[in-house]
Amino acid sequence: MRDLDGVELRPATEADLPDCERIWRDGLNDYLVKLNQVEIPEENPGLRRLHGHALSTDPDRFAVAVRSGRVVAFGSAIQRGDVGFLSMLFVDPGEQGRGLGRALLGRILPVTGSATDGPAGRPPRGPAPSLAPTPTLATVTDSVQPISNALYASLGIVPRMPLFNLVGRPRAGWTGPALPDWVTVAPLPGGESDAEVAALDRAVVGYEHAADHAFMRGERSAVFGYRDADGALVGYGYASEVGRIGPVAVRDPELLAPVIAHLLAAVEPRGASAIWLPGGAGPTFRACLEAGLRLEDFPLLLCWSRPFADFGRYVPISPGLP
Repeated sequence: MRDLDGVELRPATEADLPDCERIWRDGLNDYLVKLNQVEIPEENPGLRRLHGHALSTDPDRFAVAVRSGRVVAFGSAIQRGDVGFLSMLFVDPGEQGRGLGRALLGRILPVTGSATDGPAGRPPRGPAPSLAPTPTLATVTDSVQPISNALYASLGIVPRMPLFNLVGRPRAGWTGPALPDWVTVAPLPGGESDAEVAALDRAVVGYEHAADHAFMRGERSAVFGYRDADGALVGYGYASEVGRIGPVAVRDPELLAPVIAHLLAAVEPRGASAIWLPGGAGPTFRACLEAGLRLEDFPLLLCWSRPFADFGRYVPISPGLP
């Protein structure tokens, strides 16, 4: 379709992903460098795989804006249960302030009323994909981006909780919170355990996300199951050789810190470990700092229109994938 003074909004394809990665990098560097932050490097294979995952699971909610044959903006959203999660929305710095972000939101999120208005109050052309009746909307934003935060809040996606990136390795001699004696740990196989994982996700996160578990297993992450004395699954956690820890879900909030401590010790990464910890996981946050991990960069903001997950019992995969 044609809109926004010669800019075309269309579904993204796999061939667009390198351009999406470029716009993501340029958009972040445009303001991070001004804040004396380290410039984001050009190569980011993990981001490319994350974009590919979002495109494969929710192709109708991944769109790009094109001017004169060049991709200048993109947005992607995913649906998990009745939650519509805005994974990413980035506009080339030279194209910002022209309404492209709001127009892309109108295509990929189920917004209603005045929130669907495009630039100058015009409704965006083309139907927005239907996620679910009255869905919950959520995203993660950068705390140093007030314009973006105000845009999302105008759609009801209001900042609610900080999300911190903790990076490093435990110092020598740190043991961390111990798992209770009644908890046993073993690698969690797929197949027969899928129903248990889905039930735990429904109780903790509010939805099942089997496709995301498959994605994480494909990332060569080790996944552990934590069971009580009766053999019931009370938690799971992922840790990869590149250092990423998450997602993690536990039945009881008291288990989160011991599970994170176990994951830090169970998989020795090639470099540092990295965890995205919500502000609701206070005791776990303190335990990671005591271990020697450090806060990296500015905090992000978890935003939602309605509560959907218990972030005292859940650690997300990444800011772009809940």
